[in-house]
Amino acid sequence: MMTTAFRWIFVALALYILTVSIVSLLSTRTTPEVWGYFLVEDGSNYPITHWENVIGRSGSADINIPLKTISNNHALLNRTDEGKWIFKDLGSKNGAMINGYKIEPNKRYLISPGDEIVMGDVHCTVAPASLEESMNNRGMRLLDKEPVAPWKILVAITVFQALTIVQLILGMGTEITASAILSIAILCGIMWAYVSFFRAMGRKGFEMEMIAFFMTTINLAVMASFNPSDTPKQLIAAILGIALMIFMCIYMQDLQRTRKLKPIIIGLSVLLFIINLLFGTMKYGAANWIYIGDYSFQPSEIVKLAFIFVGAGVLEELYDKTNTYVYAGFSLFCLGCLAIMGDFGTALIFFATFLVVSFMRSGDFSRMVLTIVGAGLMGLMIIRFKPYIASRFEVWGHVWDYADNEGFQQTRTMSYGAGGGLLGLGAGNGSIKSIAASNTDLVFGFVMEEWGLIIAILLVLCIITLSLFAVISIVAGRSTFYTLCACGAATIFLFQTILNVFGAVDLFPLTGVTFPFVSCGGTSMLASWAMLAYFKAADMREGASLAVRREEDYA
Repeated sequence: MMTTAFRWIFVALALYILTVSIVSLLSTRTTPEVWGYFLVEDGSNYPITHWENVIGRSGSADINIPLKTISNNHALLNRTDEGKWIFKDLGSKNGAMINGYKIEPNKRYLISPGDEIVMGDVHCTVAPASLEESMNNRGMRLLDKEPVAPWKILVAITVFQALTIVQLILGMGTEITASAILSIAILCGIMWAYVSFFRAMGRKGFEMEMIAFFMTTINLAVMASFNPSDTPKQLIAAILGIALMIFMCIYMQDLQRTRKLKPIIIGLSVLLFIINLLFGTMKYGAANWIYIGDYSFQPSEIVKLAFIFVGAGVLEELYDKTNTYVYAGFSLFCLGCLAIMGDFGTALIFFATFLVVSFMRSGDFSRMVLTIVGAGLMGLMIIRFKPYIASRFEVWGHVWDYADNEGFQQTRTMSYGAGGGLLGLGAGNGSIKSIAASNTDLVFGFVMEEWGLIIAILLVLCIITLSLFAVISIVAGRSTFYTLCACGAATIFLFQTILNVFGAVDLFPLTGVTFPFVSCGGTSMLASWAMLAYFKAADMREGASLAVRREEDYA
């Protein structure tokens, strides 16, 4: 058993690691880049601070021209990766002309600074940022608070991991395996290699990864306590997730290249769900598992990545009817498959993500279509899951009255979790591991018992921090694609965490979803790390990790 002092060391290390990372992530001011100016004949000039800009009379337009001859959403002005400008009329009432030639609606036109644009008899042009303005922008960026250096946090996580190994040995004795201990040590080595390599490549801003490495450490400790022999599998899933996250970050640097993947992503997702429907195995009341030998995975976890990707889009796509129909149809397909599988928890997460992404991407036409589809999806869920929902809600709020049947898992989770107190009993010393799904759907109780309430709450705060960062990133976002990706990922993370934590303590009905990074399960771990790429893609801080090109890359 750990001494009281030893348990306080864990809490102190966790507080230091997460406080430094969270404060740095949320306090760094991101100055929007001024790419040029949109000049109007009345003397108005509008700084262009996004890659994609709506021009119109609407108050929500990026370039707001409050004149009656301008439509609410008149046109789009987009900047390419190469720094060129694209103009597109959105089917406005009075149309548009470029250099005296009337242009076709919904067709893209390459323009140069100085070209004359006429929209509803209003003469405009695009002007590049002046040298003085560019220098001023550079000066403003230098005033931004630098991301915290990762080395002290790395040392603190390493000490935390070393003490975790010691505690598992003390708590479990001969039950702990060498492979479980080695898994935590390997994760430590990967963490140092990751930061050292990309730091040497001139990257900075590793707070998100530090948070994820800390949560993954807790995950491996939970697995080592629950089933030591499966810990290496969990580590492999984390390694694959980190590799996928790196690949996604690098790939998403090029927006045009990324957009071309959408049809492929949709096709692969459809194929995954069809395979799941044909060969899925029932587990915990839902047929959402595919078994290949001794290994299993959940296709729905992978499709979460695709669901965000398909829902996101550049402004040009968001105002396109075909793209709206594709997203609505894909959402209907995903929810329909989940309904057939009986996976109510995942269906709720997909539906919540659909609502958030739909709200963010809605134009005049999209709003109507997506609202109708959303109502249809809700109706589908109610019809399909009515008996399931009824049984879950029957015990919700008074599980102690059903402590020996329907409320067995939650009552034991709360009892064992309360027994951990503020500091926990120590990794390997808990009793909740005897309860089914205690390391997955009920992992919050597992953490409370073995690691204490303080660390359990800190893990929830990690997810809240990532979600807040996604919202903050909207201000300086390069493209709606990256912004929507980050907000979609934040919705999934936050909603999963709410359902997992509140379900475990009977504040919500138990829906059987995982806690990102913390719940055991290879597919869940892989998807959590991969989804981190969406947050990194929205990070506009200069030199921040891989998803944003450095200034010299644009030269």
